[in-house]
Amino acid sequence: MDIKTWLFPTICFILFCYAMVFVGIFTYHINPNVSLFQDGQQRKETTNVENFQREINKAINR
Repeated sequence: MDIKTWLFPTICFILFCYAMVFVGIFTYHINPNVSLFQDGQQRKETTNVENFQREINKAINR
């Protein structure tokens, strides 16, 4: 097997892993208390059966 066959992809993969670790550390270093996902801090109210049925009927009747 030729060394070029596996050397270039291996180097690219190592650089990719290094970049992902850098992005993770940089993101955490900026502010560790900020959620990375938009829905992470939002709380939705609990749904009762009547509201659930109303939403289902709206979706069916469209």
